[in-house]
Amino acid sequence: MRKLAAIGVGVAAYVAVAACAHTMDTVRTSSVDWNLHLAGSEAKLAYGQPNSDLVGLMMSCERGSGAVLVSGDVTPERPVLVLASGRQTLKLQGDASPDPYTGGLFMEAETSTEADTLKRFQRTGDLALKQRLGKLEMRASDNAKGDIRKFFAHCEA
Repeated sequence: MRKLAAIGVGVAAYVAVAACAHTMDTVRTSSVDWNLHLAGSEAKLAYGQPNSDLVGLMMSCERGSGAVLVSGDVTPERPVLVLASGRQTLKLQGDASPDPYTGGLFMEAETSTEADTLKRFQRTGDLALKQRLGKLEMRASDNAKGDIRKFFAHCEA
C-alpha cells in the first residue's frame, strides 16, 4: 500500500512539473517580441524579452538620420551579421568586441533604412538573423508590427 501511495505521489509530482514546464515554455515563447523604446531623438528596437538584457538583436537610430545601427552577437569565425527577410539578405560588417555575457563577440554595424531587407522587414515584420549554427527567426506579433513602423518612421523623419 505504501509503495502504491509513493507511486501516486510521484506521478502527481511529475504531472505538476510537466504542467509548470509547459506553462513556462508558453510564457517564454510568447514574451519574446520586438520592443520599441523612444528616448528624445533616439529610438531603439530590440528583439527579446521586454525590460531585460535578453536580446537577440538590437537596432537603434537618431531621428531623421536615415541610418540604423544594428548590433548583435557574432563569432570570431564569422564576425558578420546576416539579416534576411523573405529572399532579401543583408550582410553587415563592423566593429566587434568581446561580449562578457556570451563569451563571444558583440558587433555593431551601420546601414541605411533604405536597405531592401529592412524595407521588407518594415512591411512584413519578418526578419531572421542567420548564424553559423542556423538562424534566429524574429517574427513580429501583430502588436509589434506597429512599433516596427514607428521605429523606421522615427529614423526617416
